[in-house]
Amino acid sequence: MDKILDYMFENKILVALIVGIAGFGVFHMLNSTPAHHADSAIKVENQLENSDVKEKPIAKKEAKTNPKSDEVVVDIQGAVKVPGVYRFKANAIVQDAIGKAGGLTDVADVRLINQAQRLTDQMQIIVPKIGESANTTVTPNMPSPNTGSDNAKVNINTATVEDFQKVSGIGPKKAEKIIDYRTQNGNFANLEDLTKVSGIGDKTLESLRDQLTV
Repeated sequence: MDKILDYMFENKILVALIVGIAGFGVFHMLNSTPAHHADSAIKVENQLENSDVKEKPIAKKEAKTNPKSDEVVVDIQGAVKVPGVYRFKANAIVQDAIGKAGGLTDVADVRLINQAQRLTDQMQIIVPKIGESANTTVTPNMPSPNTGSDNAKVNINTATVEDFQKVSGIGPKKAEKIIDYRTQNGNFANLEDLTKVSGIGDKTLESLRDQLTV
């Protein structure tokens, strides 16, 4: 032991150097380790933030894939209690529109409209009153009031029983058959569709053609 102490005393510079190197190593180790962990934590945090940023646009894109495409807007006027513009599901029918407009008034003539017809976007429905000119009833694909030489013709899509009385060859019973067919199947696309009505054949249609229009 005395020899070791003598040796250290004689070589104190060398011992001091060794102790200094060892102390520096320990200091470096203690200080570098937290920094390394801190850098790792920062990298992990940055990765999480980047992943969040990339996911947000995807969520927004998915939200845009569900537009409101299952609604139609309909304007209903005439002999209903609360006329106005209403929104409906795409599979709604004219009867639904009448109900939402408060129902029919006491003077409504429902024979002139097809309540089973499916609603379409921007459709206008005018429910006529009893005895009112049927030309005021407007539904999709129905022509506007006629002008010129067609004014003297009766529109088979809008005519009432009284209107058909003006046509030579159509009596009250045949007029009711035409209106019943129109109510059940919708408007006539052309005059030839009249042959689908019971009691009206090709020859009868030819005799009526000059007096009718669509």
